[in-house]
Amino acid sequence: MNNSSDNNGATNKTMPASTKKKFNLIAWQEGGVTDFAETCFAEYWDKLPTIQQLCISCDPYNWSHRMALGKYIIQNTGSRELWGPNFSGHWHWAYLAQLDWLKRSGRLASPVAKVTKRMLEKDDIAMDSWFAYVNLNSTVALYFGAAKAGLVPKVSVCKDCGLDLEVDPGFLGSVDIWHCFWINSHKKFLDSISTGKGSKEKAIALLYQELWSAHALVTKSLLPRARKLELFLPELERKFGIGWLNMVEVYDAMAWNLLSLDALMDIGVGYSPSRVLNEESMIWLKEHCPDEHIVATTIIGFHNLSPATISAMRTFFQRLIRWDRERLLLPYLIRYLNAPKTPIQKLSLFFVFTRMLIEVILPQTIIEVLIWIFFGGGILLLSYYPLIRHYFLTFLAMIIAFELAKRYVTFISNL
Repeated sequence: MNNSSDNNGATNKTMPASTKKKFNLIAWQEGGVTDFAETCFAEYWDKLPTIQQLCISCDPYNWSHRMALGKYIIQNTGSRELWGPNFSGHWHWAYLAQLDWLKRSGRLASPVAKVTKRMLEKDDIAMDSWFAYVNLNSTVALYFGAAKAGLVPKVSVCKDCGLDLEVDPGFLGSVDIWHCFWINSHKKFLDSISTGKGSKEKAIALLYQELWSAHALVTKSLLPRARKLELFLPELERKFGIGWLNMVEVYDAMAWNLLSLDALMDIGVGYSPSRVLNEESMIWLKEHCPDEHIVATTIIGFHNLSPATISAMRTFFQRLIRWDRERLLLPYLIRYLNAPKTPIQKLSLFFVFTRMLIEVILPQTIIEVLIWIFFGGGILLLSYYPLIRHYFLTFLAMIIAFELAKRYVTFISNL
């Protein structure tokens, strides 16, 4: 076990926080935060239960317990030399930021109950919350997988919680997936860093790719029970949730790399809707939080994507991130797409997408290079026969134009 932090309690202050600054949701969403005290974590980070307490009794449906498990993961799966003096470079911060958002937005409460301010202040997580169950598999199951790999202590699930995790196939499957990630992908990453083989940037890029692949598998593992729980959700919230899960496939293809606290503070956590979605809240968001309304509408649009469309989007992004520049800039571009745009900005996006399309089309494998050579050679030979060349090139241009136009329209319409 990596003992880079001595405990997980209030006496172990891992983050320097200024007492003069307070949490500002808008700043946290849009980025540019420079002080840990301005993040969502500062108000409770040093008050979370210790790992010693959780080893005695841990309630996976208690928000503080979930957050404490995540805190221990951050502090004990890599050294300060690797993740930074405050572990701010660790990838698990984004998972905890999501857990914080779920509580603040009321999505950990029962979907059949009216969300009140007092309810949001409590740590209790509703057993019938769809979002709570999905998050369970990317936080608690992730910790259990690490414990199974011997990286962190095993915790004791409280006997009177009324949970059935030990017989839940979705949760158990998620634990196994995360266990494989820890003993394979993460261990390989740590070994490559410790031995100094290859660049750290490439090792981290590979880690993110395998992290998202594991996350995508976890999403499939939890679906059977999640589909039962989604029946309790309001219609718009249900569509948002399904679209939210479908986004994992896209993030997986992108190998989304902005998960660390450093990245979240720099560019922001984004504008996930701060209210449970229904017709009334959507109107409110449109009037008072337009950025959140845009994100909510976009993700809702992902709920009915066909497997073929998702596969096409995955192929597009997988080919695009071959280029290191595009892989690094892609998250910033996606964030930019969710902001209101002037006509000039829309025109600039057209040229950006055109550049991306060209980079996607360029050959990637030897087979693709041979195909390009074959067509190029064929066109060259046909240049000696003007009439045949004319009809052939016209037909080929029509096919290519139609296919590219179809892919371009499909891609743009689903952003």
